[in-house]
Amino acid sequence: VKMTQIFLGTNLKSLAVEIMAKYTRAIDAELVKITTLTPEVQKETGIPTLPCMIVTEGDKTFKCASTYAIFRHIAELTRFEKIFLGKSEIDNARILSYFELINSMEPQALADHLNNDLKFRVFVATYNITAADIYAYAHIAEHVKGFDDLKKLEYSNLFRWLDHIQHLPGLDKFAIEHSLFVEFPDENAKPLSKSEMKKLAKEKYKKEQKEAKAAAKAAGKIEGKKGKEDKKETKDQTKNEEEKKEVTTEGGQKPKKQKQKQAQNKGGKKGEVDYSAPPITLVDIRVGQITKVWKHPDSTKLYCEEIDIGEEKPRSIASGLQEFVPIEKMENAMVCVAANLKAKKLGGFPSQGMVLCAQNDDHTAVELLTPPAGAKPGDIVRFEGFEHNAPRQLNPKKKIFEAVQKDFKVDANGIAFYQDLEWKHENGKFTAETIRDGVIG
Repeated sequence: VKMTQIFLGTNLKSLAVEIMAKYTRAIDAELVKITTLTPEVQKETGIPTLPCMIVTEGDKTFKCASTYAIFRHIAELTRFEKIFLGKSEIDNARILSYFELINSMEPQALADHLNNDLKFRVFVATYNITAADIYAYAHIAEHVKGFDDLKKLEYSNLFRWLDHIQHLPGLDKFAIEHSLFVEFPDENAKPLSKSEMKKLAKEKYKKEQKEAKAAAKAAGKIEGKKGKEDKKETKDQTKNEEEKKEVTTEGGQKPKKQKQKQAQNKGGKKGEVDYSAPPITLVDIRVGQITKVWKHPDSTKLYCEEIDIGEEKPRSIASGLQEFVPIEKMENAMVCVAANLKAKKLGGFPSQGMVLCAQNDDHTAVELLTPPAGAKPGDIVRFEGFEHNAPRQLNPKKKIFEAVQKDFKVDANGIAFYQDLEWKHENGKFTAETIRDGVIG
């Protein structure tokens, strides 16, 4: 006898799986058993990623955390695979690509994409409802509920599709019970008056100013530190001017100190990087420890973190891991950080690096890459046969990290590799907890 048990969390992927099981009547037919876990219970059971499916047949047990694989299993159990997974390989590939697309997008970007994609379509992937429609609905419904009528009319293609999906037999009741039901736009909605538009503009400006101030504070750039930075800049300028005034010694030789500086910079210019060197020597990956983590106030995907990588103060870094890693597992975690990427803002939060994670091929399971026991914040990841010569910041136009990252992977034992070289540390190996034969990103 085959038994399928699916454990769900509170994330959008879990919601999508529950909708799929409900709509296909897999729950009503007792083909699957659904259990929702709180973060505390999840921690006790030791299940790293939700949703998670456990299939038991006799003395054999199969465990899977891939959302697409769970959808496939439900479709096969209910004999609806040709409907939900596509009638051809092309349809199936299109549905799978939609899963990957949805996983990579913020809700607003997904709303824009769907509205454009549904201009000439009734459903998102093929000519009938598929797993891609269920998955997209779970990820977008809550976000667009907050749209006013005028904005709903702007997204008319998206709302036409949403209205169709939420009125399908079995889904209408589920949508209402789970507060997912989206009201259709009022076509008679009146445009805002000038005074109302002015009021909204003021509120938006205040919100943006508040967010900018919070972001600056998180990055350690609050006004109170400006004086110190100005003094440091003045000191550096004075030092540079003094160096320029240094005279050469007899015989035309430059002072020893200046010669040493030139030796450090192959091109002779201060701070010049030799980008002809092997790319792996230029990437700076360090062991870090998360000292503080919180959910981004305006994103369902991002965590905001402060990470100690052995510097004077922690780095502020944003990671799109909310759907994959429970916040309890992020707290005080030892991680691997790409430390010399150019800083950028993610959701308005200044991110000064990237937390590297192991992922399966379809990006439905992601987990932190773990340094060996005893590794300390600031320790450098090394690669045998290559000398670490990373600059403080890579030039993003050179695409050095991208060239290296495509060759990062975890093997069949969950060990981190660059091409055929293990990530090296004197204390041992860098590993993924459960992901095997995956990628690192």
